[in-house]
Amino acid sequence: MNQNAILYVIAAALLVLLASPAEAVGGDMAWYNIHCNVNDASVYFDGEYKGQITGGILSVGVYTTATPYQRVSVQKSGYYTAQTTLPAVPAAGEDVDVYVTLNPIPSPTTSDTGNLYISTSPSGARIFLNNVYQGLSPITLSGLREGSYNIEAEAEGYETGETTATVYGGSTQYVQLNLITPGSISVTSNPSGAYVSVNAKIVGQTPYVITGLSSGGHEIEVSKNGYYNWKKSVNVVEGTQIALHAELKPISNVQGIYVDSNPAGAKIYLDGVYVGETMDQQSFPITNVVPGQHQIKLTLAGFPDYITYVTVVRDGAAITVSAEMGSTPAPTTGSIYITSTPSGAMVYLDDIYSGAITPYTITGVSPGEHSIMLRLSGYQDSFSKINVNAGETSTLSMGLAKPGGQPIQPTQSAPGILAVTALFSVFAAICLLRRK
Repeated sequence: MNQNAILYVIAAALLVLLASPAEAVGGDMAWYNIHCNVNDASVYFDGEYKGQITGGILSVGVYTTATPYQRVSVQKSGYYTAQTTLPAVPAAGEDVDVYVTLNPIPSPTTSDTGNLYISTSPSGARIFLNNVYQGLSPITLSGLREGSYNIEAEAEGYETGETTATVYGGSTQYVQLNLITPGSISVTSNPSGAYVSVNAKIVGQTPYVITGLSSGGHEIEVSKNGYYNWKKSVNVVEGTQIALHAELKPISNVQGIYVDSNPAGAKIYLDGVYVGETMDQQSFPITNVVPGQHQIKLTLAGFPDYITYVTVVRDGAAITVSAEMGSTPAPTTGSIYITSTPSGAMVYLDDIYSGAITPYTITGVSPGEHSIMLRLSGYQDSFSKINVNAGETSTLSMGLAKPGGQPIQPTQSAPGILAVTALFSVFAAICLLRRK
């Protein structure tokens, strides 16, 4: 083989090597966030250099399917080298924080700088000096200028500890922060499974431990359907736990709403609030309902919503709602269609603002006589009464008078009158056509 042929073979081999794709070391990427109190410190994974700390952090990307690194070491001239075990490699696209603290190698102090030695109970808390992260306790901060410094210590499950310390030149000040856990309340009940509320906010069901409470007074309420509510005010002290037990008393001889459906399993809502599901062979009880009108709505996948209204009367008989899912219940309420001249007046039904302005249709109104008031800036309030029938819409037209003017009499019509008027108009039109 001549010299040119040999050169061609070598060149071809090099081209093959260059064209071969580099073998992927791992797969998707994850990251270790290495936090350190010293900038420009060098970071090594199992002795392999990864970069330098900048702004207190270095993010190191690793392949999730590659052989995992075991240890991280951080070093810088003038500081003791720090090492720690790396946690497990996070999932692809995720990251994990690793905190490493470098302590300086002692050197003669100058007259205008001093040191702070900060320890905490428990140890391992994150230390911040004037809101700048320094490392994990215990830690020595050296070369600090004379003056006052704000120190904070943070640890999971504990309240942040905070204090101030004054640094004096040529000396070391020792600071100890004892971190405390927030107050907690352990709540049990008989029967169990009752809802627990803290300051009117539901947080869980008994048995339940309420954690992270600030010191001071808190209102605890335990409630369960069919039982009287249980309330107690407690004073929480940081770092302590209070045990509460609620003996719930059943409600007897109190009117309730009993709901069943065909098929069963429908979700029940009382005035828009979920209360439970209908059951086989028995009705679902809704007790401790305040007197007045209430909406009952049942929802079941594959069926239209079932909505009806019931009126609870104090010391009245129990109310039963039997819903045939897919059917429409007979109407139990009526509506009022209200217009005004001018329009845009606020509508009050029985002295309660409806949240609407004219023209407006108020639905779900119980049968009987009701009072209507309209209010509009720059006009006198206008008042009227109107009767409502179940399943019908009554119409009310009201005029608003300027201040000092004569009140305008409202006009109203029931659905039946409207129908008669319409029929009469049609009959009159037919007669006129015949005459022509």
